[in-house]
Amino acid sequence: DHPIFIMASNNDENIAMLMSMGFGKDQSSHALDACSSLERAIELLLSGGIGVGVGAGGQDRNAHDACTQSSISSVHSETSQYSNDLGRSACTSIALTMACHFLSRMRTHADPGEIIDSNFLSESIQEGIRMYRDISSNVNGVEHSSVEELLNACTASGSNSTIAKHITSSLTLLDSSPRQGILSNSSDNPMGLETVLSRCQADAVDSRSNIAAVLTKPPETVLVILPGTGGHPSTNAYVLLDSHPRPQQLPPHFPMGSYALFHSSLESLVASVKQIFPPTELGSDVPEMMAMMYNSFDAYPFQHK
Repeated sequence: DHPIFIMASNNDENIAMLMSMGFGKDQSSHALDACSSLERAIELLLSGGIGVGVGAGGQDRNAHDACTQSSISSVHSETSQYSNDLGRSACTSIALTMACHFLSRMRTHADPGEIIDSNFLSESIQEGIRMYRDISSNVNGVEHSSVEELLNACTASGSNSTIAKHITSSLTLLDSSPRQGILSNSSDNPMGLETVLSRCQADAVDSRSNIAAVLTKPPETVLVILPGTGGHPSTNAYVLLDSHPRPQQLPPHFPMGSYALFHSSLESLVASVKQIFPPTELGSDVPEMMAMMYNSFDAYPFQHK
């Protein structure tokens, strides 16, 4: 049985409990700020979502303000997948929901910034969690469902999820999917993140339309938006959308809830993704195949049908 952690009314008591488990004071405080319960805060700390040794830097973390630095602008929402007890393992479902809503709305909008705001993040997270709940019986009880498992569940007969039906009717998975890659510090790795995302753009059925690529590095999933290679300049934003809070990562934004980061280039987007999915050097004593598996990721690029 799992232990039950009760959130104390006094935040100092909650911090003290987390510190007694070996977490730092700043880590504990940020985790409690980001989560709705003590149990969720512990899970966030254990998952590595709260880093060690990186200060908050005194940044303004207003959930609904956008900030710009080094050509990267951000949109934040106080809502994250940890705001709901059912959301801790729903990041893949949330990413698919965001992809569906974004690509559908881009049919009537020219600028991704007109679509992605704090309400878009919050609503997509809540709807993605509902989809995860509604179709969980169709994924054989797997806690962290893969994209394939969720897509199969969306098409299963008897699914009552509205967003699941919308995903089935509006999204098309591009050929050669998923594209598998290896996180690497080398910019010329033929399976590196930048190369894989470039190939997702090249695979587009409609070169004028955006691609929404679901990136999975178990147990976490995020969404990236890529412009079409023949699209209008107004659509040329490279966007990272993430339902996880990263209060100790991605300076100067330090998102306390969900967030979207807008980049002007693929290189800049890749740099942000590598902050949350950093390549890990395991040492010369670790077999090369094992090291590759540890740094592997999958990209599932979608366009609107």
